[in-house]
Amino acid sequence: MENNNSRKMMGLIALVIGILVVGFFITYVVHAAGSGGQEENQYESHQLEEESVPVKNEVKKEEVKEEVKEEVKENKKNESTETEEEPKVERGSKEANNSRVDTGVGQDLNQYVLDIIKTYQIGPGNYPYILNNDYQNYNGVSTTLHYQGQVLLRAHPSGNRATHCSGITFEVFFKAMQERNRKLGIQIDDFNGMNRDELFQFALMWYAASGPKHSNNIATAVERYGVGKQIHRLEDARPGDFIDISRENNTGHTAVFLNWIKEDNRIIGLRYWSSQGSTGGIDYNEEYFNVGGKNSSKYGNVRIDQVYLARVFPISEYRSWK
Repeated sequence: MENNNSRKMMGLIALVIGILVVGFFITYVVHAAGSGGQEENQYESHQLEEESVPVKNEVKKEEVKEEVKEEVKENKKNESTETEEEPKVERGSKEANNSRVDTGVGQDLNQYVLDIIKTYQIGPGNYPYILNNDYQNYNGVSTTLHYQGQVLLRAHPSGNRATHCSGITFEVFFKAMQERNRKLGIQIDDFNGMNRDELFQFALMWYAASGPKHSNNIATAVERYGVGKQIHRLEDARPGDFIDISRENNTGHTAVFLNWIKEDNRIIGLRYWSSQGSTGGIDYNEEYFNVGGKNSSKYGNVRIDQVYLARVFPISEYRSWK
């Protein structure tokens, strides 16, 4: 009897133990399955973040590249503008006329002037110097100039391309004005609304042939007809301006200004391009002012108190004159 009861008790205990073992196993399997899914979801989420980071970085890099490009462009533009606005010319350099300035409607005539003078072959015999009073047949220009279908100024009848200072500088002015108009798509024979007769009067003033020099010179001409201005401070002169000088011996000269000659940062002379007897015609030249040097003697005989500088405006700055 006791043996039967012991067997029943042992079977019951075994059954309970079995149920507990099965329950524990089921709980473990369910927990493991849940944990595995969570780790997989976390990995997938991490993968998405890693994939999204390079995309964001690429966008940022492209944005930076574009910003850098724009900044470089702007810097180059600014550097170019600064260089062109303040051309630097070495003292005594024959390449002084190579200084660059901006081109366009908002640009003055200087660069066109400097480009034009490079088209003339310099040296004796190429464009001989002749100054005479045969005004009806010769006006100091190397080629006859036509404006609005009419003769404006006449070349030497011999065809020898002779020039003098007033004539050749006006010729350079004339050609530079036409070239600028051509490049900008403007009628080449439209100099601020001047007709042929008005431009001829302009030329007479340029030549200082229509009155006293203080009121008839290159500066008063460009101001009178609204195409330019007088430069009053010597320090403000630029290569490609026009200059009119007078000497102590009562002679004068008109030229394309290139640069000042200085000593100890003091202006003592000038370098220019023009036509003159001393060089046998068109060439570069130097002259010195009547200012005292270190030994009290004058550097030259050009009167520093009688210098006229003229600069032709950008077309956008022309002024009404009629």
